Amino acid sequence: MEREDWMGNEYVKFTELEIPLGHSRYGGPVIDLPDDVQVPDGMRFAAQLDLSEISKFAPNGLLPNSGQLIFFADILADSGKVIYTAVPNEKLNRNIIEHEDNFWDGVLIEKIWSDTESWSERFRKPEDDWDKKHMNENGLLWDDFAGSNKSKLFGIFTHCQLGQTEIEKITNSDKILLLQIGENGFNDEGVFSVLIQKNDLENLNFDNCEFHWGQS
Repeated sequence: MEREDWMGNEYVKFTELEIPLGHSRYGGPVIDLPDDVQVPDGMRFAAQLDLSEISKFAPNGLLPNSGQLIFFADILADSGKVIYTAVPNEKLNRNIIEHEDNFWDGVLIEKIWSDTESWSERFRKPEDDWDKKHMNENGLLWDDFAGSNKSKLFGIFTHCQLGQTEIEKITNSDKILLLQIGENGFNDEGVFSVLIQKNDLENLNFDNCEFHWGQS
């Protein structure tokens, strides 16, 4: 897109950046694909993860130590596609698809680190009389939006339209949070998440992933 008046200095045209092939990122018009892969019809590029970097932080060796995970999505239909390729970064082909739809802007992932989450982070203190009437035995309420600002792999599932029981059931199941793109200055209207069964991930089978868009 051309620069619009509302864009701040944080928006930089991709043509002004040097983006290495296969560099990890969320969204945007720059997509690096193997020869035999095309952008799925009706979907937008959501993320590209360089596993040579990401896998260093994966628990229990759940991710391959090389290759790429590439994510596409139609968030309004809660559908998408995950592609795993072992093709070396230098042999990927660069595609440029500019658009004004979801994920039109991109963020280069420059820092990756390990962190921990606890269920206690998902609760908040009451703020008014209604809250006080609905707080639990510990004087706290389930926070539907807690965790929404994080972009991550693994950890606690986040979806503002699901309650505590549903979130706990998913998080404590054999489903693994393969990707979450949160509202941290990039995706400021909702949370995009991808779930995968643990045995599918172990077998590098990404055909059965679940795609969720949580928006208030």
